[in-house]
Amino acid sequence: MSYQAMARRWRPRRFEDMVGQEHVARTLRNALVRGHLHHAFLFTGTRGVGKTTSARILARMLNCQEQDAELRPCGKCESCLEIEKGASMDVLEIDAASHTGVDDVRELREQLKYAASHGRYRVVILDEVHMLSKAAFNALLKTLEEPPPHVVFILATTEVHKVPQTILSRVQRYDFRRLTPLQVRDRLIHICKADGITADPEALDIVALRADGSMRDGLSLFDQVFAFAGETITADDVRRTLGVPDSASHTRLVEHLANGNIAGSVGEVHLALERGVDSVEYIRGFGEFLRNVLFSRMDGLPDGALSLMPERVAELREKTAKLSEGDILRWARMVSDTTQQMRDAHHPRLALEMAVARMACLDKVADLRRLLAGEALPALTPGPPIASAREGGNPALGAMGSAPPSRSEPPARPSRGPNLQQAVEGDPTLGRLVETFDATPTSE
Repeated sequence: MSYQAMARRWRPRRFEDMVGQEHVARTLRNALVRGHLHHAFLFTGTRGVGKTTSARILARMLNCQEQDAELRPCGKCESCLEIEKGASMDVLEIDAASHTGVDDVRELREQLKYAASHGRYRVVILDEVHMLSKAAFNALLKTLEEPPPHVVFILATTEVHKVPQTILSRVQRYDFRRLTPLQVRDRLIHICKADGITADPEALDIVALRADGSMRDGLSLFDQVFAFAGETITADDVRRTLGVPDSASHTRLVEHLANGNIAGSVGEVHLALERGVDSVEYIRGFGEFLRNVLFSRMDGLPDGALSLMPERVAELREKTAKLSEGDILRWARMVSDTTQQMRDAHHPRLALEMAVARMACLDKVADLRRLLAGEALPALTPGPPIASAREGGNPALGAMGSAPPSRSEPPARPSRGPNLQQAVEGDPTLGRLVETFDATPTSE
């Protein structure tokens, strides 16, 4: 195959090309220039944030033939080119998930007795190091603590909590950060300009949000969309390819839920699923939407706290201003429970539709403090009128075509007892609460 995936073709070759990991790049660069380089490193972080890429860049920096440390890696010398092609004898990149035993560590120790063939160091990159067995970790301890002077270890893992403390105490640990949607989007814009691709800003926003902090995931998704749409990419192309629900669908669903419109709520879900959106993906996206609605009302949140582009925060606040925090929290809790249920459900769509119907049936949350301040209760949306027999309704509701009998007046509340009256007179707050209760209409 002559085509190379974007995630590989756009893999950074220098620390200056890394996105979002400036703290790691600066520390390693300064250590190399000042000659204070450690003999063992541990790179940890979520998937697709540059751990293995940084290990390869560091290996090229250590063995680059350029005399000026500031210019390493040069990318032109024999050592740099061999490492980039994966053909260097001085760099051992080992997948610890498939080399988990003591025998593998013993074989590695035997190889490290020999000096580097071309470069200055023999660099060992152990990817997914948390997969080593306990016995393999113990066999590695002595070599990791006092390796030969020509050996440098670079360990990489996504689950650092599985690495023994005895290993952690022998290495320098570097935590790689998740990328923000803005950083992923800026990288995609750079790639589009370099490759001559025309993409709508909204299309790039969707891909950046779907990447979930991983640059590799973002590039893989964009590569998939590019294969579908070609050199001109729209937001609809991204939604059709990745099965992403439209954010406007979630906005309309919230409006139906706030109005208690069961038919509209279930109908909105039906329309989304008919467009090819997966039911689990839809409920997951709706939960993320509710989170953005709630957190967008808070001031002082750090950058990246919202899975939303900064320019859309004000728009989201305006569209959801009438929603109460109590209703949002109740819906979010139901979404969380429904997501868990749908993982094992035989009919996920039914579980989703029933959950949405229950949300629409909920009564509105009333703030007790506002009621005590004299504000009216939330207005309930009236249901459709019941048609009489003469208008084509159920004949059982009105025999002989007559109108249904009028409803009687609701019964009056019982008078306050002496104990309650005495308590009200001694507590003004309780008095206001009881007055509000008395003013609330009773049901039959």
